[in-house]
Amino acid sequence: MCQQRSVLASPRRVCNAVRACHRLGKLLAEVQPKQPLEASAPLEASAPLVVATLNLQFFGSFPKDRETGVQKLRTALGGPSLPDVICVQEGLAGTDVLQEIGYKLAVCTGACGVAQSVREMVYHDGLALSTCREELQDRLLCNQLYTRVGSDWVVEDEGVEKISSDMQLAGGGGRVNGALAVRSMSWLKLRRSSAAGPAAVVMCTHISGGRFEDQYFVQQLAEERYRQIKQCSDFFHMRHPEAQASDVGILVGDFNATQTYAAGGPMNSYFKFGIAGSEGVWSDARFAGVSTEEELESNFKDYMVSPFRALRDSGWNMAYGEEVGVTSAFGHLIDHMALSRPVSVRSAEVVYLTNQKVNGKQADTDMVITDHNAVKVSFEI
Repeated sequence: MCQQRSVLASPRRVCNAVRACHRLGKLLAEVQPKQPLEASAPLEASAPLVVATLNLQFFGSFPKDRETGVQKLRTALGGPSLPDVICVQEGLAGTDVLQEIGYKLAVCTGACGVAQSVREMVYHDGLALSTCREELQDRLLCNQLYTRVGSDWVVEDEGVEKISSDMQLAGGGGRVNGALAVRSMSWLKLRRSSAAGPAAVVMCTHISGGRFEDQYFVQQLAEERYRQIKQCSDFFHMRHPEAQASDVGILVGDFNATQTYAAGGPMNSYFKFGIAGSEGVWSDARFAGVSTEEELESNFKDYMVSPFRALRDSGWNMAYGEEVGVTSAFGHLIDHMALSRPVSVRSAEVVYLTNQKVNGKQADTDMVITDHNAVKVSFEI
């Protein structure tokens, strides 16, 4: 069984339980993919590292006809640059749809016990659970890393870290009491085969935030979100002290926020319609000595952008910004990639897997399979 550890602990060998991900729920990693992705153009002799981020929404929007959804992923993630690594948030332990398009499950936080069930992660909210099939509600909700069969990048090391604290949330105003949901980070260290070049440490996470935890933001959750991202960047620097200067950390995932908070922007609109009228939020605000909506929104802004402040404080930079497009179904770019050092980005593109639920926007895709769009980035390393 995996042991949870702090990034400050001394390095240990990766536990055998990580490999149990391949067996969870009859996941057979040794089975050859049925129909792997095919590039639409020949791959170059010196291919870059292509990383994709993919939030699967605990399969709440995935078609009931599994093969239909798999075919959508096959088409959407294909093209001239195939992902070498797919970073999955809100995947389910024991459900693997990427194996069928040529990917092998490498790391799953559920296999090391650093995960909770869908039911626990949504704080037993009935509306959220109604979007998840009943037989899946007690399955572990996981961060997972998949590698492409035949990729020129090979895995040298892998593991899982818990990044959230054990803080207790005070309820009231329609909110529950209890522990903060567990947040984790899965990681892989990769290097080009037959090359002595730099390594890449790809880290996949989904930090605290979203419509449940946003209701508690006054309860020092800005500091919690900052600390979670800082744990990830510190992990790269402290776990790999022997790393070459050319090695790079790539932090990928759902940050539950846009990089900037602008008047009239999506986060400002969310505050007005989802936060400012909350009885529980105002109860916390009065206890904290916050009396005006302007002051409350200033604190909410700090809460939202705290992950990006953590990255700046660590000297990290973003791989792309709002120019790439939106990833949530509500008009926000909340799925990000950050880099430990400047790296040339050959391309960054949104892969449409959902449609917008605001402003009557024209559909981006004829088949919704999640409530997030994916992002695929090609790095020159």
